[in-house]
Amino acid sequence: MRKAVRALTAVALLQTVALAPSCASWADDIDDHWSMRSLPPRMMRAATGYDASNETSYRDYAWDQKMAIELAALRHFWNHNPMNPNQPEVERFNRPRPANSLAPNPWNYIHVEGFLLGWAITGIPVPIPVDSIIGTIEPGGLAEFGNGFGNIGGRDDVATDGLYDSDGNIKPFEMTDRAR
Repeated sequence: MRKAVRALTAVALLQTVALAPSCASWADDIDDHWSMRSLPPRMMRAATGYDASNETSYRDYAWDQKMAIELAALRHFWNHNPMNPNQPEVERFNRPRPANSLAPNPWNYIHVEGFLLGWAITGIPVPIPVDSIIGTIEPGGLAEFGNGFGNIGGRDDVATDGLYDSDGNIKPFEMTDRAR
């Protein structure tokens, strides 16, 4: 049993490493079906739903997915809809995306999805945050991962790309239409 668990975990991590470079690279070639360069981003779109030609970065896409999961849990399990003007607002939906890092808050990196995926692969609740690992391997991801460790004991919202609008104000969290 242990060998099967290790084999499945290794396969999942190898798939993550194989698909990760297609996140940001070749975004312009995704619809060029006459080129082999379109194969990795099309595989990524089929496997994860991430479309490099329409999204900003995989880290932003993964964070949108994590917030969509939290919103669904709030709506279905706690009967609370933060988008409803008659119910109190949940502040975490208006905060900018934190750094894609294990520190200072590992929950943002692992999230429910990582625990459920790990449980599905191994049979025990071991976190395997595939989306966060792909975001870390993506260009610029390692620097952001390191910024989180440089912020231990500080705020959770380490500055990331695209946090501020043209006036210098922090943009509120907005899910893509596909995540709603």
